[in-house]
Amino acid sequence: MGRAFRLGILILTSLAVLAGGVFLIGEKHFQFRRTYQLEAEFANVGGLDNGADVRVGGIHLGTVRQISLPRGPEGKLTVVMDLSDSTRNIIRQDSVAGIKTEGLMGNKYVEITFGSEKAPEIENGGRIRGEPPVDLGDAAVAATNQAKAAAAAFTDDAEALKQNFLLRGYFKRRGYEDASELAQNRIERLPEETSSKEYVYEAKELFDKSDDAKLKNQKALEEAGKFLEQNKFRLAVVASSVETGDSGKDRVLTEARAKVVRDYLVRNFKFDDRRVKLIGLGKSGDASRVTILIYASGAVAGPRGGHAGDQ
Repeated sequence: MGRAFRLGILILTSLAVLAGGVFLIGEKHFQFRRTYQLEAEFANVGGLDNGADVRVGGIHLGTVRQISLPRGPEGKLTVVMDLSDSTRNIIRQDSVAGIKTEGLMGNKYVEITFGSEKAPEIENGGRIRGEPPVDLGDAAVAATNQAKAAAAAFTDDAEALKQNFLLRGYFKRRGYEDASELAQNRIERLPEETSSKEYVYEAKELFDKSDDAKLKNQKALEEAGKFLEQNKFRLAVVASSVETGDSGKDRVLTEARAKVVRDYLVRNFKFDDRRVKLIGLGKSGDASRVTILIYASGAVAGPRGGHAGDQ
């Protein structure tokens, strides 16, 4: 095989490769197909470049030929596209062009929607509406805000469920509906003066269990109720304490027991219920009991903290 023959083979091969490359590039840019031009306006093209794909129904059927700046600051960018002639029956005047991204960080391309049957056909050089691209930064901020809002809502919902079901059920099983009820008629300290009369009850005498506030022996309170009904008094305080246990939980339990006893007296006997207060003493280390302390109307000294005798 001579040198000239080898050189001829090399040249022919190079020309074939060059022709193939030209054909592929031309095919990509629709140089060898019948095409027509289409325009769309955008306020921002989001990084779209000349030569970018134009897709119809997800199929590459066109190319971005040119992106032109507006004549003034209030104008829009014009994107000129070459579309395959085969799309004329699909793209109509009510079609919309949108700028999309391959994946999260891929190349930009134009996606054109199908038109409707009743819409007029698009002419060569016609214009359709353009939708602005989605800004990934704004989308990320929006997603973060939504996540924060969802987390806050979840926390609020969880707290509401906790209050409505767990805690409410916990309190209800122990003789009262809601912990917020315990704040009504509560005083912070017992009065400084000595009470004129007291009724003392062991907790096991009044309540069903050691950790609840359900009354099981209401009759035991009748004597105290009749005394309040038949005698004048300035103030009465229902005080409750427990012998041992967790101080926080026991404070709530003792307040609940005091409230239950007070509620029973108010419902079943006639007296000025504004004068009857309650206090939960929590863990006393002495005994689990309920004491009704009655202060005669002649007493003048107020309670420590200024709450017990306030009307």
